[in-house]
Amino acid sequence: MSQRIRAALLVPMLVMSGCLIGPNYERPKIDMPASYRPPKHLRTDPEEAPLDEWWQNFDDAMLARLIRRAESGSLTLQQAAANVELYRARYGVSYSSLFPSISLGASYSRERVNTASLDGGQGGAEPFNDWNYGLALATWEIDLFGKIRRSMQAAQAELQATVEQYRQMLVSLRAEVAIAYLSVRTLQAQLGYTCEIVELLTQVVRVTEARFAAQTTSLIDLSQARAQLANAKAQIPLLEAQIAAQCNGLSVLLGEMPGPVLDELAEASPIPLIDRELAIGIPMDLLRRRADVLDAERRLVAAVARIGVAEAGFLPEVTLVGAWGIDSTTFSGLDSWSNRTYSFGPRIMWNFFNGGRVVSQVQQAQAQTLVDELGYRQVVLKAVAEVQTALSNYDGTRRAMFDYRAGVSDVTKAYELALSRYKAGTIDLTQLLQFAQIVLDAQNGLAQATGQTSQNLVELYRSLGGGWESVTIPYGGRDAFGPDGAPPDGHDFPPQREPEPPKSKAASPS
Repeated sequence: MSQRIRAALLVPMLVMSGCLIGPNYERPKIDMPASYRPPKHLRTDPEEAPLDEWWQNFDDAMLARLIRRAESGSLTLQQAAANVELYRARYGVSYSSLFPSISLGASYSRERVNTASLDGGQGGAEPFNDWNYGLALATWEIDLFGKIRRSMQAAQAELQATVEQYRQMLVSLRAEVAIAYLSVRTLQAQLGYTCEIVELLTQVVRVTEARFAAQTTSLIDLSQARAQLANAKAQIPLLEAQIAAQCNGLSVLLGEMPGPVLDELAEASPIPLIDRELAIGIPMDLLRRRADVLDAERRLVAAVARIGVAEAGFLPEVTLVGAWGIDSTTFSGLDSWSNRTYSFGPRIMWNFFNGGRVVSQVQQAQAQTLVDELGYRQVVLKAVAEVQTALSNYDGTRRAMFDYRAGVSDVTKAYELALSRYKAGTIDLTQLLQFAQIVLDAQNGLAQATGQTSQNLVELYRSLGGGWESVTIPYGGRDAFGPDGAPPDGHDFPPQREPEPPKSKAASPS
């Protein structure tokens, strides 16, 4: 149906309809804190965080490539996009209820009518042919009180919710790719430190073997040195297995078969790290930036609209029915205008007694709205808490990283001195091996703290909203937000404005 025909049918209906039954949506008032409370040791800036392509701050080309591959290859993200198309189709079904459904058909039948049942006679009529064709108007409900438009608002809000779910999936996907990549680099750093300790302990074993051969040390010391070396070596295959597992998980995030990613990341690289003042914005920013918050609000919008749909059950329903066609007993009569038939007229139905069903349906819709409003408030509360937690975690691991750095430097020098003294015979093997274990623990602690600091920063970016503004909305979601693809602000759904009809793909921008 062309846009002109749709408009011609829609205008008189809108003139008759003047109102929409049910409550209008208003965003719940939430007392948001004026600012976050970052740890006192962490430098923060109240300016809004620049989240668009936040991973570029790590200055790691491999990380950037992996995120881009995930955006194009992730099956989970493709599922979210397909879900948008599903709800776009549902919105289209809802929109179609505004217009009549007109069918064109033709039929032929061989019939015989029992006239005895009509006039009380004893006989019947001869069989005859019945040819006909024409148009039929299925029952068309006139949206006098806004029931259909409220249903459309609910469908449009649900479509908007799926777009927010897509955005949330995208934010999480980027964060998960970054965390998996950082985990690989952290494990590689631990593997490197372990290999260094293995080399040091190998020197200790050689010195101890020489001293045992010279009968200046006991077999117990030699066995102890070899056992310490074996324990350190045993960590290497375990770390390699963990690296492979992380790479396999990363492959799944990218939508690729395991194997190639492990080869690409085979060469160890330093753990990416950012050390700068953080811009975190204010908690109010989360109401328009966190996709899960926007998703919860869209579901609340849909629930409010459903109250109007339920309340329409209290009012009469006005429908139009009709048909036009040509009916003839001969095929040649199908082109005769005198054989035309038609019927057309309105029908009013009022379900004034239904045992309280409509009352219960309204109460059900109201209860669902309360559930969704509480869910929305809970999501907002959780969002603020996640930012606060991410700030604390980032600050804690960052400070631990600085402490480990100082400790590794000191303990490494101490071990070198202890090794010299052991060779000179001024300290025993137990003290030297204790130093070696301290060095390994400090180096592993440094690697873990460094990797966790970067991972916690990724979590902070995710908790702040992740930066999806520049992302192209899946095709089906364009009907939900209009041509500019702007996200809802919570007040973009005035009931006086008719929901935008779904656009055909031929008319939509690519």
